Amino acid sequence: MSQVYIPACLRNIPKKKTVPRKQAIKQAKVEVINQSISMLRDELRSGKLDGMMMPYQRGYLSAISHLEQLRDEV
Repeated sequence: MSQVYIPACLRNIPKKKTVPRKQAIKQAKVEVINQSISMLRDELRSGKLDGMMMPYQRGYLSAISHLEQLRDEV
């Protein structure tokens, strides 16, 4: 029985805790939705829509609220 030598400093290292698969997927979905919401808000605040009509701004706000609802459902 030849065992591979493992130094003492590496023998007692605790195992890295992993997130369950479903929870990791859920966290990734929420992260993507949060990023898209922040991108829309940045675009809305940047002043690109200052010359646009009000319906475009309402559309951005509507999209943000729909994404927030999606995020809450996940």
